[in-house]
Amino acid sequence: MWVVIFFVLLIGFGVPVGFSMALNSVGYILYTGSTGLTMVPQAMISGVSSYTMLAIPFFMLVGELMNSSGITKRIFRFASCLVGHVTGGLGHVNVLSSMIFAGMSGAAVADCAGLGVIEIKAMRDAGFDTDFSVGVTAASSIIGPIIPPSSPMVLFGIAGSVSIGSLFMGGITAGILVGLVMMITVYVIARRRNYPKNPPANFSQIINAFGAALPALLSPIILVGGILSGYFTPTEAAAVAVFYSLFVGLFVYRELKPRDIVRVLTIGIENLGMVMLLMATGKAFAWVLGMEKIAEAATGAMFGISSSPWIIILLINLLWLFMGTFMETNASILILTPILMPIAAQIGWHPVHFGVTMIFALMIGLLTPPMAICLFITSKIGGISFQRAFKAVTPYYIGLLVVLFLINVFPEIVLAVPRFLLGTAF
Repeated sequence: MWVVIFFVLLIGFGVPVGFSMALNSVGYILYTGSTGLTMVPQAMISGVSSYTMLAIPFFMLVGELMNSSGITKRIFRFASCLVGHVTGGLGHVNVLSSMIFAGMSGAAVADCAGLGVIEIKAMRDAGFDTDFSVGVTAASSIIGPIIPPSSPMVLFGIAGSVSIGSLFMGGITAGILVGLVMMITVYVIARRRNYPKNPPANFSQIINAFGAALPALLSPIILVGGILSGYFTPTEAAAVAVFYSLFVGLFVYRELKPRDIVRVLTIGIENLGMVMLLMATGKAFAWVLGMEKIAEAATGAMFGISSSPWIIILLINLLWLFMGTFMETNASILILTPILMPIAAQIGWHPVHFGVTMIFALMIGLLTPPMAICLFITSKIGGISFQRAFKAVTPYYIGLLVVLFLINVFPEIVLAVPRFLLGTAF
């Protein structure tokens, strides 16, 4: 148990998670003498020698490419034609745009940084106050990793040996439910504050906006359809998405410039380095957790509190929500998955349901201090203080927690689509 305490202390002193896991692994071997130090590099190499892991940097690249190629503004324009006339106007457009963009990039940060600039400016110009604009932009961005494709789902699939295709399918209905609940929240706030709405778009405007956005809208169809039909694996789908985004940006919209490609690749390399460090050191730290039987200890502790599956599910959800507030999502997945999966198996928690629920709960942490990455990004874009941004996003917690409750209580929200599409194979 001391390795966990030491790990938490390092995080508390501001040591990056990857280095904290590496220091713990080396320190454990030096202290116990259980094996040679060569175990650490061997485990690290094993952690990154995964073909499936290639999907993560590819999906990260897709988000950046789409932000640089004019795709995001066309998505926003199309969403505006569809729902801009509903009470709440551009607030609904904001949510719908995030849902569409989620089907292309699967990254919350890419949504904030790309769509956020367009959405916040458009909402302020239309008469919405900045705080509301920042709040709905931050809240809607967490849909990104729930609707497929999703980098966190790829990582969980690797860490938990769960079908990534099944996880993608399980995220579809959960992501749509999150979007609908956010739209209800926007509607209630807009009615109370008398926010403006756009005049209804005519048929010609909708068709024109659809035509302009069609190349972008085809991306999720190609990705999900290709995976479900068996034409390519999730990793191959990620590579296809990169080349498709390049093609659309360079030859269809013609807004992607060579300097943009260099910048996107630079960001991609930085993200890849971060993910590979986490995967490598996470494998070594997982070995330490296994040697110390942390999973067995956690199982005993939880069943010592209660033998009721519902109480254990509640405790696990609370742990996810807590971890999401101060630790990066990928790191939380790598650390918690080997500890909690055995507990989930004992109470009959389906691994796909478990994975989608875990990722959604951790996403709520992206809006919750002290980490709150999405809040930091959107508050900076909106030019307001972090405190004001947090106050603006608070109303959305109610809806998000309601969805988390529903997903836990009704597993078919997640499992219905993969069961329907895969049948007996699921």
